[in-house]
Amino acid sequence: MSFQLPILKILAGQPGGRASLELVKQHLAIFYTSGPEWPARMKRIASREPNLDIFGQRLIEREEGYWIITAHGRKILERLEVLDAAEKLNESVTKGQPQGQAEGTAGR
Repeated sequence: MSFQLPILKILAGQPGGRASLELVKQHLAIFYTSGPEWPARMKRIASREPNLDIFGQRLIEREEGYWIITAHGRKILERLEVLDAAEKLNESVTKGQPQGQAEGTAGR
């Protein structure tokens, strides 16, 4: 599995979208050892962008000791997450679950 999407996700969650390589490695280790959900989600989302190249597409910039997500990187990540959320919603509706429950808004 490629670590490119998880790196984007980690950087997006950091102040200023900036983190040291050491911090990125620490987050990756935590995420990948805390259960199957994170790797499964990253694999599912990454399947929508099989040719993702965080450096070649300039989704992140390298600065001495740090990686920084670019505005373009944030847009790509957001688009992939929106597509994933829409697919999950469609699956819930297709399985016969009322739309309000699929969206988590039932009874509100």
